[in-house]
Amino acid sequence: MSPRRPASFAPEPGASPQVPSLVESDKRAGSAAAVLPLVCILLWLAGETAGQTHPAQLPPQELLELYQAELGGRFDVGQFDTLLQAHQRLEDFFVERDARRRAGIVGQLLETGIDPVILGRLCRIRLHWPQLPGGVYYINERLGPHHVAYFLGVPEGYRRTRAWPLVVRLPRIDAFAVTPPPDQQQVAETYTQWIRSDLAAHPDALVLMPLLNFDHLFGPGYAGMNAVMQPIFHAAGRVNLDPASVYLIGHSAGGHAAWNLAIHYPTYFAAINVMAGSARHEFQRLRLQNLRNTWPVVWHDSEDSVIRVQLARALIQSLRRQKVDVDYEETRGLGHSPPQTIIEKLYQKTRKRVRPLYPREVVVRSNRLDPIFNRVDWLQVDQPADPGEDQRIFFSLGTERVVLQRNTWSAAGVLRDDNRIDLKVENVELLRVFLNDQMVDLSQPICVAVNGRTRFEGRLQPDLGAMLNDQLFLGRGWRYFPAVLELDVASPPASRPGGAR
Repeated sequence: MSPRRPASFAPEPGASPQVPSLVESDKRAGSAAAVLPLVCILLWLAGETAGQTHPAQLPPQELLELYQAELGGRFDVGQFDTLLQAHQRLEDFFVERDARRRAGIVGQLLETGIDPVILGRLCRIRLHWPQLPGGVYYINERLGPHHVAYFLGVPEGYRRTRAWPLVVRLPRIDAFAVTPPPDQQQVAETYTQWIRSDLAAHPDALVLMPLLNFDHLFGPGYAGMNAVMQPIFHAAGRVNLDPASVYLIGHSAGGHAAWNLAIHYPTYFAAINVMAGSARHEFQRLRLQNLRNTWPVVWHDSEDSVIRVQLARALIQSLRRQKVDVDYEETRGLGHSPPQTIIEKLYQKTRKRVRPLYPREVVVRSNRLDPIFNRVDWLQVDQPADPGEDQRIFFSLGTERVVLQRNTWSAAGVLRDDNRIDLKVENVELLRVFLNDQMVDLSQPICVAVNGRTRFEGRLQPDLGAMLNDQLFLGRGWRYFPAVLELDVASPPASRPGGAR
């Protein structure tokens, strides 16, 4: 069965519309270089096609069903036409690249008088989700500055009016690190068979497998992490996935990548399933607290001769010391690869977790200045007080470097039932708290205390522009926050608290 490509997925120029190109590279990577030729998957550049049109807009009956599900008691069927017009302007906002024109669209949305809370919830719904038949699809397109390449499995019963769980499986490297290297058709057949087997066993979830590139694998560098995260963001625009039910699964090198992705992007995953993987670097381990709301389901065998079990044990002990919930299973005598019975048991455990989109407690701990790596759910550190000197590290794969800071900073937030937010910070100068109606009562005053001292008390005004720009940052539809509180926590509290937007 060849992978499908819906009409809405633009084919890459100069390449087969079905499969990626696979060629042998002269480069070598890590220890595998001594015995295996390095295989590199070329990502053909899809580009933006001039005049390319969206698929047809969803019919009114399907939009009505989606609006009712997303808005709940806030939906007024008598306002359907007004909501649809505003929704069309939201679509314009997210495809517009000029900041001034986006600001103009925000002004038009404000003129509608629609509550920003409603507009925030509408953002998750795409007016042009295609109705996809079940099957395996290969996607290779541009997403802003990125090129995304991945295989997507769609269950036979898929309906775009329902939010579906998404399982992100990192492919096995050993299937491609062989001599002679597989050709493009063999690569496509391998991915397709994996996904078809997964869909047959679990027909209630979408399956995404990013295309493997041996130059950078799936991290810990930027290119590798983007090879996984950008397809997830892209898929949200093509299928109706549930942001509270996204799961990441990896074994061996894929297990290393799963740990690394989860601790850098914890906002996006309900749970991760790591089999025979580890997080070796100190800059990774110091971020383990960020998994407060992302559940690790971990397996390792005590006789694993490839990746020592002590690495997994150390991670589990660290998580438990920091009161992070983790499920760990250690076997004996199975070696590096678990049997299918254990793989399925771990899968079922992982899928049980549904992520709170707006959890009561969050933690941000970091030593990287990249903004996205200082954001967890509704809390973002914008500036540490003393980041320290730059420290550059390189990896065995690729030419990327990661810039770390000598010092570490952290912020922890707890939502109380009385419209109070307690923050504990260390080495932080500026931070932002993002709020919505599901977290606090926005019609009432909010009290924010930092390290035991009140830093803000008052009402927050909704800011539609800030909410939409935050969605550009986090990814459209993953969260909505119509109120933002900016705090300078390094300065003494003012007599009249400010900083609300």
